Amino acid sequence: MVRGLYTAAAGMMAQQARLDTISNNLANAETTGFRRDEAVFRSFPEMLLWRLERDGGPIGTAATGCVVEGVFTSGRQGGLRETGNALDIALIGDVFLAVRGGDGEVYYTRNGSFTRDGSGRLVTGAGNPVLGVVNGNLEEIYLPDGELVVDTDGALSGAFSAAGEAVERLALVRSGIGQGWRKVGDSLFQGQPPAEEPDDYQVRQGYLEASNVNPVEEMVGMIAAMRAYEMNQKAIQAADVTLEKAVNEVGRV
Repeated sequence: MVRGLYTAAAGMMAQQARLDTISNNLANAETTGFRRDEAVFRSFPEMLLWRLERDGGPIGTAATGCVVEGVFTSGRQGGLRETGNALDIALIGDVFLAVRGGDGEVYYTRNGSFTRDGSGRLVTGAGNPVLGVVNGNLEEIYLPDGELVVDTDGALSGAFSAAGEAVERLALVRSGIGQGWRKVGDSLFQGQPPAEEPDDYQVRQGYLEASNVNPVEEMVGMIAAMRAYEMNQKAIQAADVTLEKAVNEVGRV
């Protein structure tokens, strides 16, 4: 009976984690380049039950609940929306753009909604400089004339480094989702990119990529999680009533 309480409690905690993940997905359904998350469960190891009598044998196994294995990010492509803004960039394929954070570290994003700051740098909406490649090195991109031309392979025209050298192309890396990357907020990922050069991708200037969240799927998942949460809650209530009877009634016999 007590084991049933813990099993139901573990189920409630797992469904709460699932609800939190779904709520975050829905909150970012309109966030450019957002990648949805999904909570994945695993069961606790099963217990083998034995009879206690002499020459007792196995009765069978008993499940002991589940726990959240982890939260995994979907790399599914989001839809493209045409904006006509030359500083908006969308990616098709399993690649990410490199930007420099306020701490000087390199982060990766699919949010290509860029703008030009007061010094002429190409920056994200949060003010993080977008990085390009100059002679194999990562450099911040400056647009002295305010104009930018981006080819489908990421090659740039009209972009320069702080030293005045022409920036060859956008800094693009192969996706590291599922290989140690973690979300750090503002549609940014942190981690070591795969060593392989990206291929089979396309850069679209004047477009933005929508999030890959399907609100209908998320709402269905939320309803299922809420019902599972309620069932575990009722199981705890039923166990509580039974234990109360065992203490107050059976104990008096």
